Amino acid sequence: MKSHASLVLSLALCLLLVAPAVRAQAPVSRGWGVGFDASRLLGGHAVVQVERTVSPEWLWQVSVGPYVGTLDGVNPYWKGLKGDVVSGSVISLGTLVFPAQERKLGASWFLGMDASIEQSRMVRHDLEGPPLPEAASGLTIQSREELRLVAGAQWTIGSHLAVRLHVGVGAVRERLSNRFEGEEVNSLPMARPGGLALMWRW
Repeated sequence: MKSHASLVLSLALCLLLVAPAVRAQAPVSRGWGVGFDASRLLGGHAVVQVERTVSPEWLWQVSVGPYVGTLDGVNPYWKGLKGDVVSGSVISLGTLVFPAQERKLGASWFLGMDASIEQSRMVRHDLEGPPLPEAASGLTIQSREELRLVAGAQWTIGSHLAVRLHVGVGAVRERLSNRFEGEEVNSLPMARPGGLALMWRW
């Protein structure tokens, strides 16, 4: 896992070094943008995303939001949560670069990276039985830190609306505020595999 994290970090640093030199054929971003990441709802978070353009081909974005519960009441398989979530939050910082290339499938294609920290306050599950009542189990905080590389496409609708779809891969570190003896937080930690964002830009 350490070698995987080192590789992701090295690639991310290379991306940041070349970003200022990238030039696209046409502007694909503008001063400010605000929107939401619909895919975060699958993980139970209502996330607002704000972005700021550094150049027409390079932007920074910040995402933040509280835990509101998943649509079907089931936590995503890639999270490996150890109980029933009572509350939580997520914050993420990322950057996107739109390399110079012709549009394909009507989209502008991008590369990027993001880092996020997610915390979940939850009631623990007994390893051998049903969930324990809160009074018996207490609350535990499960923290999840991700560093991802992403690639995706942006479609524009009119002069202000943009839809972005991406896939991602990266390194994950998970921690529990208290653990059962010998317990693993997640034997196969997996980074968030993708995202779908809707942005209003001006």
